[in-house]
Amino acid sequence: MPAGARHPIIMLAEHVADTFIAMGWELAEGPEVETEQFNFDALNFPADHPARGEQDTFYIAPEDSRQLLRTHTSPVQIRTLLARELPVYIISIGRTFRTDELDATHTPIFHQVEGLAVDRGLSMAHLRGTLDAFARAEFGPSARTRIRPHFFPFTEPSAEVDVWFANKIGGAAWVEWGGCGMVHPNVLRATGIDPDLYSGFAFGMGLERTLQFRNGIPDMRDMVEGDVRFSLPFGVGA
Repeated sequence: MPAGARHPIIMLAEHVADTFIAMGWELAEGPEVETEQFNFDALNFPADHPARGEQDTFYIAPEDSRQLLRTHTSPVQIRTLLARELPVYIISIGRTFRTDELDATHTPIFHQVEGLAVDRGLSMAHLRGTLDAFARAEFGPSARTRIRPHFFPFTEPSAEVDVWFANKIGGAAWVEWGGCGMVHPNVLRATGIDPDLYSGFAFGMGLERTLQFRNGIPDMRDMVEGDVRFSLPFGVGA
């Protein structure tokens, strides 16, 4: 038995990064310990939004520090828009934290991939084309996506993304994959961008969830328990 093996989440993250780099996008990173300003305020979360509560978010003492463990990789979008010249096409991949109990379909620490494009003249059509290309890269050439109306504070209009693909246990089905939408004008204004001149789209998916339903993994706990026997079928042992 090898002493170790590359974890499939790391391999998936690298494949996602390679996919978007090949499309001309750039990678962007940000800190895991964030402020409310970047995690909530600049992303148009109202002060009374339930996601700000301690039932969803890990805050860091003291209480008045306004620091937290980021609940999504979206703060990277804000930091990028403040630091870079337009146009921007970036992908961010990293760990995020929420107060979920560890069970078959949830984990309090999970990896998220988010994409952000801000340019002149972008529309939902550009978002749909990007999502379809992403789905084909991860689920095979026959994969396709559909979107359903939803609500997120940081996008308008907003949608949930489903992906259709042939799964590992036979057959094909629609599965909920993530969220997406056009960047809310308030988010653009928060970063000094005129929404009358520029538009953007964004999307986000969980890597654990993607790996779970793509590869037919029944229990998400297998991904975090560190058993080399789980990782070996996905890559090379060491």
